[in-house]
Amino acid sequence: MKHFKAKTPLKRKLPKADEIEKSLEAIYEENGTLPDFANFEKKRRPYAWLIFFGVCTFFSLLIAAIWFGFMLFKPFRGFDGDGLRIEIDGPQKISLGEEGTYFINWQNMANEPLSNVELRINFPSDFVMTQVEPRSNDEKQLIFSLKDVPFGGRGSIVIRGMFTGSLGTKTAIQVVGNYRPVHSNADLEALSTRAIEYADSVLDGRLDVPAKALPGDKVRFVYTIVNRGSTTLKDMEARLYLPSGFIRDAMPTSTLISIEGDTVRVPLTEFIAGASTTVAVTGTFASGFSGDAQLRAETGRLSAMGVFMPAQTSDGSLSVLAGDLSMKLVVNGSDIDHTVPYGEVQHVSLAFENTSSEELKDVSITLFFDGSVTGTNSVDWSKLEQSSSGTHIGNRIVWDKQSNPVFEKMNPQADGILEFSVPLISLASSTTDQLELRLIAEAQMTLGNTTIRRIIRTKPHKLRFRSDVVLVSEARYSSEEGAPIGSGPLPPIVGQTTRYRINWLLDKSVHELKNIRVSAELPKRVEWAGVASTTAGELSYDSEKRVILWTLNRMPKDITEESVSFDIAFTPGEVDLSRFGQLLGETRLEAMDVDISEPLVQIRPRLSTDLPKDESAKSKGVVNKP
Repeated sequence: MKHFKAKTPLKRKLPKADEIEKSLEAIYEENGTLPDFANFEKKRRPYAWLIFFGVCTFFSLLIAAIWFGFMLFKPFRGFDGDGLRIEIDGPQKISLGEEGTYFINWQNMANEPLSNVELRINFPSDFVMTQVEPRSNDEKQLIFSLKDVPFGGRGSIVIRGMFTGSLGTKTAIQVVGNYRPVHSNADLEALSTRAIEYADSVLDGRLDVPAKALPGDKVRFVYTIVNRGSTTLKDMEARLYLPSGFIRDAMPTSTLISIEGDTVRVPLTEFIAGASTTVAVTGTFASGFSGDAQLRAETGRLSAMGVFMPAQTSDGSLSVLAGDLSMKLVVNGSDIDHTVPYGEVQHVSLAFENTSSEELKDVSITLFFDGSVTGTNSVDWSKLEQSSSGTHIGNRIVWDKQSNPVFEKMNPQADGILEFSVPLISLASSTTDQLELRLIAEAQMTLGNTTIRRIIRTKPHKLRFRSDVVLVSEARYSSEEGAPIGSGPLPPIVGQTTRYRINWLLDKSVHELKNIRVSAELPKRVEWAGVASTTAGELSYDSEKRVILWTLNRMPKDITEESVSFDIAFTPGEVDLSRFGQLLGETRLEAMDVDISEPLVQIRPRLSTDLPKDESAKSKGVVNKP
């Protein structure tokens, strides 16, 4: 094998200093002479200055153009002009029911055009518009789109109509304007308000009331209302508020909206200009009522929110003198109206006294129930019990001189009490859904030596029936047919689990219910085992509170039954030995009776392993040893 010897790199020969100097001299030598290196400068080329000057000029012009555009268009500046001016011209003192005209005047006060101009006009909700010029862009609201308005542009919107609110009300008309100056990117707003007052009305009313009356005297109240305006008023209503203690006679239902308590409501659907309407109510003051009686009559209309707004009001009063015979009616310890369940026994007492200065002769008192169910009495008279010897005739009891000698002649300040007890009908015997029953006492007598018999009545005592809803809560091991629905040992055994089914049932015949809640708490050693079935509503279990809850929004009148079923698991402990185990705490029903606007509550007792109605589990409820 040959061995090669590495070559030694060649050494480069560097030039000597004198050689370098000779080379430089050859470069800079001109015409045989060398320049003065002490004052040597590099020559500047003239076109570099031109380039620099051009660049500076270009950028100067660009900055000037940008600034000019900014000053011309001013895209970010704020608007400091007068903008849009709005003025509302029209009456401030309003006569309700009388048409009036309002002018909404607008003008561009800026030094430039305005764009996107829009006016929104807000009248009180009781304003009835009859004419608008020009037409609104929105049929439901008074919104007007003016779009672009030139410098100095102006215009008017004319609105005609009438106010129908409550007399004495102070309110306002408001106009909101939105616009944008053409040299601005911001939307601006203008506002104008005009205060108004309902100071007068085209309706003229008068309430005629007698100066005085005695209980039992026939009294007549007359309310006359006249439309003195030039326009037909629509959807108006007259109301007469009767005083406490006044018993109203029957009124023709053809012209009557309704009677709510002591309020009589009469419709005035088309109350034409110049027309008049009379509302007359007759009746008597109840026995025992005396003093000043206040009345009020009003005519107006309902607002969109259902609030009555009177455009005319008339007041009246009369003095009711002390009567000849005072009577006070008390039912189940109460002298005011109240609600009752079907089938409840009514304990009635009637106190009477001769409050005149003369002798009363041949007195007779009749107490009757008014508002019987069609085809049957409202009271189960077969179970009547009375301490005073009254005569039962049909739907009433009568006491007179034949049954009670004190009624033949009653001296001044003579008094007494009549008492009886009788149950109301149970729902099973009712043929219709009845809401109210009225109990009234009527007395007839001859005063002194006069031959005219006076008749007086008590104010009706109203009994409003509650819903007949019944809550059923039961535990079962097998169905009514005998099929097993539970599981586990029976009787239950300590330490072993037995499953039971709980049934909740709501059963009713009348009234609508809403906001229904049925709830119960699980005892110790009982666990939730799930929902079995439900016909309506929602069934839930709160494991922390150990509460089972069944909720329903409503049960309409025509729905008579709803139910749920669920399973529970009972594992007895030593403490349950030789006794009935507890399966479910008290079951509570809470609901609102819609027909009488009253809440109702029912509570059912606790459930245990004692199941007397379950044939398979009867006598098998006591907990045994393993």
